[in-house]
Amino acid sequence: MSSYQYSFIVSGIFVSKSVKELLRYWLVPRFIRGVLRQNKRLFVNGQNVSTATVLQDGDELTFRLNIQDFHKQQHYSANKQYQVRILFETEDYVIVNKPAAMKMHPHSPDENDTLLNYAEAVLKDHASRGQAAHAFMVHRIDKDTSGVVLIAKNPLAVAILDQLLAKKRIKRTYLAWVSGNLQDNAGIIDRAIAVDPNDPYKRVVSDGGGLPAITHWQKIHTVYQNTLLRINLETGRTHQIRVHLAAIGHPLVGDRLYHGRDYPRLLLHSATIKLPSLFSDYTVCRSITAAIPKDFPRQLKL
Repeated sequence: MSSYQYSFIVSGIFVSKSVKELLRYWLVPRFIRGVLRQNKRLFVNGQNVSTATVLQDGDELTFRLNIQDFHKQQHYSANKQYQVRILFETEDYVIVNKPAAMKMHPHSPDENDTLLNYAEAVLKDHASRGQAAHAFMVHRIDKDTSGVVLIAKNPLAVAILDQLLAKKRIKRTYLAWVSGNLQDNAGIIDRAIAVDPNDPYKRVVSDGGGLPAITHWQKIHTVYQNTLLRINLETGRTHQIRVHLAAIGHPLVGDRLYHGRDYPRLLLHSATIKLPSLFSDYTVCRSITAAIPKDFPRQLKL
């Protein structure tokens, strides 16, 4: 049976913690902790232990997980027609650079021209925790948005990264060209977002319902009544940046869905992602940046 193998040397703040406390700190899901406990797959220095075992400096904690232990198993057919560029890679995840106009994932079994299909092909010869790596979706950006995308290489990484996103330990920064000159140098848009009652593919700001959504923006410069913004999100709602900026009268350039000025592409770029390594103390984060693509102008003159 195929198994993912995990091995860690205990040190630092993890000394004197129990195995259970360590696994919880690392955000290993409860059902996985249950699998490890019930199937007696936890070992310290080669000896089978309970989750109550207290760890000492230099101890080696090991465990294994079978592919069948996970409820959800993503399988994307590999497509070598496009070579996805890997910006950064660890044992558990890769960060790749998605071009504009590329879909994130397939919506039907016969669809294979998406980022996850291309990533599956790129990862064919890569390993993850003793097994062949596969592409697992963690988050998504719109088809017409370019830039950094985080992809897990094994199912446990997906579960942990999902929790790091929910706890706002993973930060993403975007660049966007919007119409008009914003008077302030920075601002916060705090308005709920709901499905457009007239179009299920669109979203609208909603004062009487919807999901909470908060967008932080900072002006970089204005050129010919178009403004380049640096944007950070506290939440990750569908079309959040596009809906929020359109709601304050500054739609993104190239955003046909939300009445932006015409341009060959949507001028939204996922520039940077900041995140920690998995199975760490999660205090040290690394920033990975995707260079501004050639079709994203530094100076916009319309």
